[in-house]
Amino acid sequence: MTDDITHGDTPADDRPADEIGADGKKTWVAMARIGRPHGVHGELKVQPFNPESTLIFDVDELRLSRKGKPPELLHLVAARHARDHWIVEVEGVDDREAASRLTHGVLSVRREAMPPLEEGEFYHVDVLGAAVVDADSGARLGVVRHVHTTGNELLEIRLDAGGDVLVPILPRYVTSIGEVPGRVEVRDLDHWQA
Repeated sequence: MTDDITHGDTPADDRPADEIGADGKKTWVAMARIGRPHGVHGELKVQPFNPESTLIFDVDELRLSRKGKPPELLHLVAARHARDHWIVEVEGVDDREAASRLTHGVLSVRREAMPPLEEGEFYHVDVLGAAVVDADSGARLGVVRHVHTTGNELLEIRLDAGGDVLVPILPRYVTSIGEVPGRVEVRDLDHWQA
């Protein structure tokens, strides 16, 4: 599994809606949220969803999404690490006032900028909101709400019948994840239900 873009404990409904490509995957993938301005020259404090990601240093273009406004493209001028966040400079944002207008915006990168996956790996963004089906019967059971990565890796599933359940991401219980867009297959789910 890999998590270069998104932090596994961030809920799917905390992300902006993105266009879906012909392969069933998002064409833009959310990677960070803009915080307060940094200084007076238009720099932004940016909180990555995955603090270990370095992808922002490899792209030139970002998409900004803000509630109630259409997405817009930003051109990255510079980015650097600062403790647990990044300091980012984008073209056309030259003072503190302009930077403050971007606070709480979500920055996304084009999907093709993401590193290729190794066999057996998946991006969390590809399974958040995916339908969960029984591997044996094909019956729909619910949807993936979260991918937890602290300690054991767990899928948090919102059951169609009501309630949530945590399932370890182990081949015995999760038989297919990330292979078919929008679908996760599980087995022995009743073992994890209260």
